[in-house]
Amino acid sequence: MIASAPWVVVSVGVAVLAVLLVVAALAFRGPEQPSAWKPGPAMTLPAPSTSDSVTSVPSAPERLSPAPGGSATSASPAASVLPSPSSRTASPAGRSEASRAPDRPTSAPPGPPVAQGALTATYRVSGAVEPDSFRAQMVVRNGTAESRDWQVELRFTGDVTGIRASSGPGVSVSIKGGGWYLLSGTVPLAAGAQQAVDLRFSRTGGGEYPAHCVVNGSSCAL
Repeated sequence: MIASAPWVVVSVGVAVLAVLLVVAALAFRGPEQPSAWKPGPAMTLPAPSTSDSVTSVPSAPERLSPAPGGSATSASPAASVLPSPSSRTASPAGRSEASRAPDRPTSAPPGPPVAQGALTATYRVSGAVEPDSFRAQMVVRNGTAESRDWQVELRFTGDVTGIRASSGPGVSVSIKGGGWYLLSGTVPLAAGAQQAVDLRFSRTGGGEYPAHCVVNGSSCAL
């Protein structure tokens, strides 16, 4: 029967060969490795809102003094509500408006003392004193309540032979001779003001201070 049907033998051999190939392929294949675990997307939970949250703090019960009838009355504890952080924070504009206070005027520094109600003059020697010259300064002060013209009369000994005077507001000098000089302001001296006059004298001997000094008829301070 087998000899009469040789294709049957060939078919069986091919089937056996195919089975052997499958078994060999499975034998050489390594064990399957499990796939690595991959984390999924992170979950985000909603954060609790604290802007509108309020905190209630129970206050201590108030103690009341006993009533005239002898019975004490106690008040029930009340809850005090604290404002939220947003309401406690002042805006920068509010702070700037609150801190914007009007500037206070500062008073001017006091000037030198001026005799009230009088026109005075002060004479003093200033700078280096040389054998043939010396320097002095005269300050005229108006202590009256109105502008005044002023005139200072200086009388030296015959050793003083010349004078030079300078002042910012202006000063005029009249030489009478023999050490006699008249100095006056070119403009009236305002009330409460003062004028300084720088003087330079030439001489042939001693005597830096005048023997006679008056301003508008009143004696000067030497």
